[in-house]
Amino acid sequence: MAARDPLSISVTGAGDLAKMVAFLDAKTFDKARRGGVTAAARSVPKIAGKSIGQRYNLKAGRIKEDIRGPFIRDDQATLIFASRPPTITQFGFRAGTRPSGQPGLGRGRGWGSPSKPGRPGSATIIKGRRLQYPSTFLAPSGSGAMLPFRRGKGFTRNGKPKLEVEYGPSIASIFSTGSFSPLIKTEIELEINARFIAGYQRVLNSAARGYGGR
Repeated sequence: MAARDPLSISVTGAGDLAKMVAFLDAKTFDKARRGGVTAAARSVPKIAGKSIGQRYNLKAGRIKEDIRGPFIRDDQATLIFASRPPTITQFGFRAGTRPSGQPGLGRGRGWGSPSKPGRPGSATIIKGRRLQYPSTFLAPSGSGAMLPFRRGKGFTRNGKPKLEVEYGPSIASIFSTGSFSPLIKTEIELEINARFIAGYQRVLNSAARGYGGR
């Protein structure tokens, strides 16, 4: 999976937990830390899918595909995102229609107004906000998949206009610069912190029970 620059968020309290190494043997501490990392890592795709999916018209499965991590070191959790953005088809793109039903006005008088007006193509990036894409249309790609295209710059060797695929925002841009970025970051950060500390503590409790049984 191609990835862009990693993005880091803080893990509150992870540094304080690290101070406990003075009271634990190194193996127990490392095991507890791995337990915290594992618990946090398992939770991130789910909470990210939920947080982003509540606000953007994108399926949770597609969101989870583009997230790897968190990779936790000291008090930093790093998330890595795939660089590929979803096409607007994955944001519910509907192709536009042309006006139809133009009745003739009579000999020499041309055509009347369409009885059925056309509508531009549209997609919902942020839920509740449908955007228009008047020059975008669906057509088969080289692999046969239907993709949303618009006219690009220049022409092909055959003299036909070049076409470009219409993309929506990537998961990385939604997370780092999107309209709801601060809220999404906060929700994911809170989940990472909670899961990391809970996983860490679970291993320590297990170790303590083992020591008590000796």
